[in-house]
Amino acid sequence: MAYNNHFFFEALASASSTTTIPTKLATSLISTFGSLDTLRDELLATAEAMFGPGFVWLVQTQGQFRILTTYLAGSPLAGAHTRLQAVDMNTQSVGSMGGLTGEQQKRQTEVQNSAGSFGPYSEGKKRPGGLDVQPMLCVNTWEHVWLPLYGIMGKRYYLERWWENVDWNVVLNRSQSSRISRRNELIRE
Repeated sequence: MAYNNHFFFEALASASSTTTIPTKLATSLISTFGSLDTLRDELLATAEAMFGPGFVWLVQTQGQFRILTTYLAGSPLAGAHTRLQAVDMNTQSVGSMGGLTGEQQKRQTEVQNSAGSFGPYSEGKKRPGGLDVQPMLCVNTWEHVWLPLYGIMGKRYYLERWWENVDWNVVLNRSQSSRISRRNELIRE
């Protein structure tokens, strides 16, 4: 959640910042979405349609942009969901583990399958459905972000104000393509 909020706030323009989308970024976005208006409409419609708290992300993968949603404090990063224990200890308590024999407790707390989908045996494996993405931009749809200022019917208004205050230079700096081209320019110098 801290990463998501930091990412969200980092891309908000200060009063003195420009909110114009740089040409290089605009060209890349248009090649994926057809137009900047389509990107805006799709991103805001997705965020407005989210029922409950979460984040809507603009991500880049393999040179293309995508819109992803995550609920609660979810992350678009495939590696963010790696479990290093055999049992989800969030669902366990002293009481739920009590009354087990030593063998039963061992079975509950140790990896039982060396070909498992999580734990030390899954190092380097991509999670099911996981994409290698580079987050570019996100909007926070948690109710406490927009409800106090904009009211019960104000989510769309909040989203429009957010779009108008995105610092697109921050988004450009996050772009994989701009990092690659800047790295190539530095090599040439």
